[in-house]
Amino acid sequence: MGVFIHDCKFLKVEQSVWVRVKEGQHGPFEDFESMTRFQHVKSLFTSPVLICIGLVLILLAYSGCSTPEQKVWSTSGSYAPWSPDAEFVGIEACGACHQSQHDSFVRSQMGRSFRHAEKDLSDAKWEDVQPIRSDFDDLYYQPFSRGEGLFVREYRLSGKDTLHTRVERIDYIVGSGQHTNSHIYEENGFLYQIPITWYAQDGKWGLAPKFQKEGNNYRFGRVITEECMACHNGQPKFVKGSENRFEFVPEGINCEKCHGPGSIHTEEKQAGIIVDITKEIDFSIVNPGKLSPELQLDVCKRCHMQGVTVLAEGEAALDWRPGKALASHENVFWPRQPDSTTHFIMASHPDRLAMSSCFLESWKPTSGLNPITCITCHDPHSPIEEAGADLISATCVNCHGGGVGASAAQRVQADLGPGSGSGSSGVRKVLVCTDPSVVAGTSTAACASCHMPLSSSTDIPNIRITDHFIRVPGRLSQKDAGDQTRFIRLASLIDPNPNSHVRAEGFLTYFEQFTDRPGMLDSAKVFLDRATRQGLQNLLPSWIRLWHLQGDHASVRQAANSSGDLAPDAWTYYRIGEAFADVAEFETAIFWYQKAVALGKDHLRFNDKLGVALTQAGRIQEAITVYDEILIRNPLFENGLNNRGFARLMDQDIEGAEIDFKAALALSPDMELALANLASLYLNTNRTDLAIPILRQLIKKYPLNPEYIRIFKIISESS
Repeated sequence: MGVFIHDCKFLKVEQSVWVRVKEGQHGPFEDFESMTRFQHVKSLFTSPVLICIGLVLILLAYSGCSTPEQKVWSTSGSYAPWSPDAEFVGIEACGACHQSQHDSFVRSQMGRSFRHAEKDLSDAKWEDVQPIRSDFDDLYYQPFSRGEGLFVREYRLSGKDTLHTRVERIDYIVGSGQHTNSHIYEENGFLYQIPITWYAQDGKWGLAPKFQKEGNNYRFGRVITEECMACHNGQPKFVKGSENRFEFVPEGINCEKCHGPGSIHTEEKQAGIIVDITKEIDFSIVNPGKLSPELQLDVCKRCHMQGVTVLAEGEAALDWRPGKALASHENVFWPRQPDSTTHFIMASHPDRLAMSSCFLESWKPTSGLNPITCITCHDPHSPIEEAGADLISATCVNCHGGGVGASAAQRVQADLGPGSGSGSSGVRKVLVCTDPSVVAGTSTAACASCHMPLSSSTDIPNIRITDHFIRVPGRLSQKDAGDQTRFIRLASLIDPNPNSHVRAEGFLTYFEQFTDRPGMLDSAKVFLDRATRQGLQNLLPSWIRLWHLQGDHASVRQAANSSGDLAPDAWTYYRIGEAFADVAEFETAIFWYQKAVALGKDHLRFNDKLGVALTQAGRIQEAITVYDEILIRNPLFENGLNNRGFARLMDQDIEGAEIDFKAALALSPDMELALANLASLYLNTNRTDLAIPILRQLIKKYPLNPEYIRIFKIISESS
């Protein structure tokens, strides 16, 4: 079927006869039969007998149509992917017309970045793998495969006896395999990180990043949030109001991550609306190469310059669209320390690049150079390994002299020859390489190998990445190396001049995610005070967040009692609930927790705290109902199991309580509350022999709690 593009609607006709009625244009025709059929239709409408009828019908069609003229986005001057009507169509729809780019992209690092977990799609070793030990909690992890399925086993030994075992199926692989393969498991749409990672450069398994620090093994409980998936996936469907639940997770980072949702683009191309992109911009899709240098960088910065993200008011992590200024969506903060030139996190490429003389010089209006952006050196459609080192070097010599068709050594020699001098003739001075082996043509090293050396990152172990800080070898001083403890400032990486409220949120988020230094909260208060004096609006949620983190629950309660204008924010309601629960005002806490749950139905933490408050208020059956609903959504939510067990214990359901405590411990063998609750249950049902080994485990794992020692002594003396 073809389509008439009418002012009001699409009119279907036989064959592929595309008629742009509004513009009086028609074609193309697939064959002579199609053409003659159209000519026949045309002859009918030009017949003297029918012309009046035709005019009447046309007038009726126009007068009866309430829909405004259909917008042609391709030539509109504004990008269609920004429209709320634009929808994501998936990489295969793009590949239908852009086959070569599609075939190359799916082999690239981004194209391989996220996929369903199958043995054939993994870069890791799965057979005869030595277990990985978590020293702090004496747990072992062993990856293994079964058919095409991938799994990880967690266990604990006492001699040759297995005290605990848990097996989880891996559902997704994250990472191209150039540096790592990380792993995710899914439980009814809730996504969690697997505790071990494959480190490709060293060819070995190890604990996942951030799981290695003493006492920081998240095990199977680290949530994969919307912000995580906003960069590590294409365009998943996030369940709003949850912390880590998704309705749909596509494969990989797809074309639309950089080009925007493509539904309008595909519709217009299928309708025959074609733009000569060699002469003008096709606004039905975003082409980063046609954007300004600033906006080009923003496309890459969205995922390759991470840190502490502060979203703009009203924005969600997945809302941003390519072509928009990133500062309108978010700001990113990261600390500066004395050794910031030598110590950096992995996803800091644009930040590192911006320190370089090459970058700074190219962005000067008087330089006469094209400003350096990420796509100056990178083709996002192609695997890095296929581009080759020579291509990077060729990019370097575009500024530093030499012919494009020459070898690297020849290009350097050309730089050193006549005409590359000091600029006395008014020609810009060209910096040249003086490494003897390169000049002699004996080195195969590309420019980047010396000027952008491989370096480790501070956040991910066992990897080496290209440092995008372009510099002369040996120029950086190492005198401050290792001095990461002295905080200088929290740098603003997207918007260089954020307002005081945004800066305060940066300090609050950094405190929550990376450190427990009280100084961060002191700085947040300074900026909140400044924002208050400046008359900035909507500050109360941030003040409540600050007081909550400071443990100043009295100020939170006072604000809640005195203000009738609280922003509809689930986290604010949750924090107020916590403040009232702290002073045993459980009915008031329930009120605020319920408001949080109303906005965050699938946020398990909010639901869990509501259940706790209901239990403490003596509303046991309501609490059990809350926990039943939690565990229907996610039966692996160990807090819900323990807390339902406690509610059942209060309801004299000893058997049900014991089942829940044991189920929680099967998932988390060192869960303190579940151990203590089960020990208490055994003591109060005269099963002391079962309580004693649990108390020994509590004393060993939590030696700073004197209550466990006291109870153990009483039991030992009485027996």
